[in-house]
Amino acid sequence: MSNEWELSPEHSLRLVEQEDEEFLCSLFCSARPELGLLPLSPVQLAQLIRHQFELQQRGYRHQYPQAENWIIATNSAPVGKIMFERSSSVVHIIDFIIAPEWRGQGVGHSILTALKEYVGAKSGVLSLQVDRQNINAKRLYHRLGFVMSQSSDTHEFLVWS
Repeated sequence: MSNEWELSPEHSLRLVEQEDEEFLCSLFCSARPELGLLPLSPVQLAQLIRHQFELQQRGYRHQYPQAENWIIATNSAPVGKIMFERSSSVVHIIDFIIAPEWRGQGVGHSILTALKEYVGAKSGVLSLQVDRQNINAKRLYHRLGFVMSQSSDTHEFLVWS
């Protein structure tokens, strides 16, 4: 898939490997700062985060058996991940996280723009869900032309076509 995208020269994608698990767990944690507010010891918190991460990964494998899981790199250093499932006309982003120190630097914008170009060339639809409280992500998605098609108490379902 990565060779099907036109990424800017500093960005690249590679399939997730077993060695990426700690990085992926740290991304998981960075996307859930509320977990740090729980009244737990550091050891208990680390165990909880690891358990939640493993549950999420199992859930993704069960719900999206055809999902592609990619590490996003900038100048060869891992800076995020994107997981999506695609059919002939739809690419659904399941999980998209940029490491906190790389947020706001155009990485997410660059990756999503390349994915939009890929999907647009196939006259397809790009979809995702975003937490209603994730204002920065929602701002990015709306700037890139995503529109809300559904919402729940916790999430908005956005599409671009």
